[in-house]
Amino acid sequence: MITILAPETTSEDIKVIQRRVLELMERKEGRLLALENWGRRRLAYTVRKHRKGIYLYWRFLGHFELVAEIERLMRMIEKVIRYMSILVDANVDPNARPETVTDEQLNQAATIPTFDAPEHEEREARPAETDEESGEEAEAAGDESDDEDKE
Repeated sequence: MITILAPETTSEDIKVIQRRVLELMERKEGRLLALENWGRRRLAYTVRKHRKGIYLYWRFLGHFELVAEIERLMRMIEKVIRYMSILVDANVDPNARPETVTDEQLNQAATIPTFDAPEHEEREARPAETDEESGEEAEAAGDESDDEDKE
């Protein structure tokens, strides 16, 4: 499941969300395998008046009732602006995978990375393509196709 949180969400808010999800998983016999914080990123379009969001990646095992309950919980949490669950594999026994997420990994996922680059720097990093360059490339591609016709 990918969860997008409001950009003003704090590390403490993330820990509260983690705790609520983990309690739910414990009650529904699920197991959290991985939790990653992908940081604050620019959204492709505005979601609930936000242009940025904090992405959390959850990988867990559980029955379909667990997914429905987690999605219900996500709808109730005010800081969650979007979520999406995807079924990776069906009929998996949660007890078959003994790995669990450690407290250190949970704390690491609660910290928000600060590698957020301003939008104007992203645009300047890419070299600008001019009409001359694209025309030269088209001519070069045309020359190659002519050589193939001659053979």
